[in-house]
Amino acid sequence: MTLGHCMLIRHSPVIRTKTFNHLAVIAMLCVSALCVTPSVLAEQIEVTGKAKIVNGDIDKAREDAISQALNYASLKAGVNFSSEQQVNQGRLTQDTFQIQRMGSANNVELMSEMISQHTITVVLQLELSEQEPNAQCKSQSLKAAIMLPQAYLQEREQLRYGQLAHFEERITEQLGKAINAQSRYSFARLHADEKIDNTNQLVNFKGYRIPSWLGEITDSQYLLQPEIIDISTEPAQSSYMGFVEDDPLRQFIFKLTLYHGISGEVVWSESFATSAPWEFERQEIVSPANQRFWRSSYGQAISDILQQSVMSLDKQLNCRPLLGQIVARQGDRIIINLGRKNGVKMGDKFQIVLQKNIPDRFNSMRAIATKSRANVVIEQVTEDSSTAIFDGIDSADNIQVNDIAIKN
Repeated sequence: MTLGHCMLIRHSPVIRTKTFNHLAVIAMLCVSALCVTPSVLAEQIEVTGKAKIVNGDIDKAREDAISQALNYASLKAGVNFSSEQQVNQGRLTQDTFQIQRMGSANNVELMSEMISQHTITVVLQLELSEQEPNAQCKSQSLKAAIMLPQAYLQEREQLRYGQLAHFEERITEQLGKAINAQSRYSFARLHADEKIDNTNQLVNFKGYRIPSWLGEITDSQYLLQPEIIDISTEPAQSSYMGFVEDDPLRQFIFKLTLYHGISGEVVWSESFATSAPWEFERQEIVSPANQRFWRSSYGQAISDILQQSVMSLDKQLNCRPLLGQIVARQGDRIIINLGRKNGVKMGDKFQIVLQKNIPDRFNSMRAIATKSRANVVIEQVTEDSSTAIFDGIDSADNIQVNDIAIKN
């Protein structure tokens, strides 16, 4: 069965002969990011996904298994997969799937499907090739440092089910690990034990926006604030004539908000949602620091959705120029808050942009920038900063601390 000339799905002879409704779902994979001319260098990979069948809903379990398999593909070969989901009356319904960016999948084949007791297993085969460069933007060659504070939890009473101690810290740590392992355009500066007081709407007493202020003291280009919106648990449902109870479903809905480290403005915000069976006993104390939690269906569902969120984050950072700042100057030398971790190398050239903060009508500080003729060449690189020398001292007269550096 050919879908839009860019995706092929076949049933292997070992698959059951039933016609699957999920073919329509898989067809949604054929998005514009995939419909490209195949590269000469193509790679075939095979990935497996598993999901638990809850309340006899095989279609939903199949979609979850396919979602997991495509997540594994994204980590294995750089193809970014995301799922579009909706939540109706507190219950998650999964609608469409998409593969985005980084690479192209010219063929996706469903090789097999197996149902064993309460688990469904699918095997997908993908033919991958390098994605052609986006003609509308220059791919980012540097990595942004992202300050990652502790996740904010909206409804703390929801922690009582399972007595999830330090849940916000563990989620923040897992998100930081996902960013550092998966992101092509950023790395996390983890502050999982530190909260940001968001009651003041991210403005401090000086009128400077808190993300900007924190960006300066941590040498981070962005601040990423996680917010856990819902971890409620639905009542368990009885099956098999009421004698057996299925595991209750537990939600995980969270939002990421990305703030610019210089202007303090929101540059991206997106919500993500999933649900999975809560396999622990009703009164059991569950530790999110324990691998038993992360091996459970609920823990795996959270890990999958965190990986998807990193893909969405990368999509936002891909075409955004990385702005470093001058943190010190002495004579014809400056220090920039971008270093080896960001991908800066000796000999790199940066252009300097003059920056000035001015108060707006509400007395909040706003950054304005003016292009200058000054250029610098990196002559020394450390992990978190770089020393550069001006290329033409005459153009460096007005350069000062907090001015912006952009790689040429």
